[in-house]
Amino acid sequence: MPPPPEDEELDMGDDEEMDEDEMDEGMDMFEALGSLLATEDGETIAEIQKRQADATEKIALNMEMQNKILVKILSAITKMAPAAAPEPHYIAAPA
Repeated sequence: MPPPPEDEELDMGDDEEMDEDEMDEGMDMFEALGSLLATEDGETIAEIQKRQADATEKIALNMEMQNKILVKILSAITKMAPAAAPEPHYIAAPA
């Protein structure tokens, strides 16, 4: 490569210092990540997932209770069904 023209000044030290200053003035990486992983109200993903897990557990308990009730209803209907149904009357057909 040919050497750079003499009338252009190259000062690498100033560029490096400027880059470091710009990095210090910029947003902190933790703040940037925090703003991506939190809502406007300040809730984090962990808090939201915990709330969803609690709601899911409540739904599971309600479904379990509903299943117990349905089993009791089915048992009661099954016990009543044979007594409620009349015996069939068979009529002999003429031969």
